[in-house]
Amino acid sequence: MSTNLLTLKDAENMTNKQALDLFCEHINPSLGKMMNMLGFTSKRPIMAEGTSIYFDDGSEVLDFTAQFGIMNVGHNHPRILKARDEWAKRKELEIWKFFPSPYQAALAKNIASIFPDDLDVVFFCNSGAEANEGALKMASKVAGPERDIIVHTDISFHGKTHATLSVSGSESKQNKHFKPLPGCVSVPFGDAEALEMIFLENKPKLRKTRVSTFIVEAIRAEGVHTSPDGYLEKVRELCDKYSVTLILDEVFTGFGRTGKMFAFNHSGITPDIVSFSKTFGGGKATFGGYVARTKLFKKAYGSMDDATLHSTTYNGYGEEIVSAIEVINILHDEDLIKNSERQGKYLLSQLEKLKEKHSIIKEVKGVGLLACIRFENSAAKMAKYVPGSTSNILVSKLTTGGIISQLFEQYNILTYTPPHDFDLLFLTPPLTITQTQIDTLIESLDSVLKINITKTSQKFVKRYLEK
Repeated sequence: MSTNLLTLKDAENMTNKQALDLFCEHINPSLGKMMNMLGFTSKRPIMAEGTSIYFDDGSEVLDFTAQFGIMNVGHNHPRILKARDEWAKRKELEIWKFFPSPYQAALAKNIASIFPDDLDVVFFCNSGAEANEGALKMASKVAGPERDIIVHTDISFHGKTHATLSVSGSESKQNKHFKPLPGCVSVPFGDAEALEMIFLENKPKLRKTRVSTFIVEAIRAEGVHTSPDGYLEKVRELCDKYSVTLILDEVFTGFGRTGKMFAFNHSGITPDIVSFSKTFGGGKATFGGYVARTKLFKKAYGSMDDATLHSTTYNGYGEEIVSAIEVINILHDEDLIKNSERQGKYLLSQLEKLKEKHSIIKEVKGVGLLACIRFENSAAKMAKYVPGSTSNILVSKLTTGGIISQLFEQYNILTYTPPHDFDLLFLTPPLTITQTQIDTLIESLDSVLKINITKTSQKFVKRYLEK
């Protein structure tokens, strides 16, 4: 085995080019190329705080991504840093496996307090995909092996593990290489009648439907798809009628993103299980979990024999727990959910004004600080001038890629496009965002859209052609 190992100091002293070269060689060459095409490799982040990322060239970049919705309370919140620092200084037990942790108990109680009714029993894990896996597994255990059908929606994303891919409708085209697990059935998002039809089609006479579970997002984050009025209420009614476990995925939309604590709060219903992750760890911990109705948990795992039927190695890591306790309290103490609602309405109103000025904008949508802009992909015609390019992804990203790179390189604003719809510009800033910062985005985007879009895409294409 080679002992030529790089140290932390080696990483700190690495040039941006060296970092990109190693990323492409050992991690993901195509992703590295895409980062370079967008202009993200020309400078290096050296610090982040609040809504800002600071770079080695002295620039301050306004973050309208919250790093895929993780940083709801902002980068490096001082309360989270302090809690983790104090934990480390005390040299607390890192993982409480053999003793009941008061910190884990306090966090679980806080989770139960922010959810309605009897959503009281919590399981902690590492990610949103793992949270959804655990939720699906619990629902399956409750229903029994004879009820082996899981229903999901045609536009949905619940993770990239094999099981969660099988119930992620939006991944169906990208993941045609993988065979879905059997018994996973898709219905149109927002169509309660189609859902009931699946329940009935799989219901033997005088027996319960074979459908055990319906997993859905109250608001489909990518594209900001809200369901028709009364949809979730009808879904709740149908799941009760046919004894189907209702799982709400709040991995992206949870903890204030939509102007409510959770997206399902807009409807007033209570799910049977809710999964969550992303911002739960405050940007300092890879942390997720699910909360379930007490009666459901008792039926699935209530006996001594079944108490550890579902488990994970890192479900009580100390610094994750203290970070999450602070996240929930910060959201409350700083009134960030109200700010999400207030600033989200302002952001949407300003985006609608932009739409009136620029014909390239086909649609704007937003709920809280979850917003998107759909562009006319006018730059796609440039693809015929890209030698040897048959990449559909490149073609679809020409417009948004040009806009994203212009906003970043010329105006120091970080934005992104979601993984399943490259005609969208996704806006998910930290919930600490201010009206002044929103104005900065709007003014900058207005300036970019005044430029010929073909020109904004030229640098993007040029970098694609670089070796």
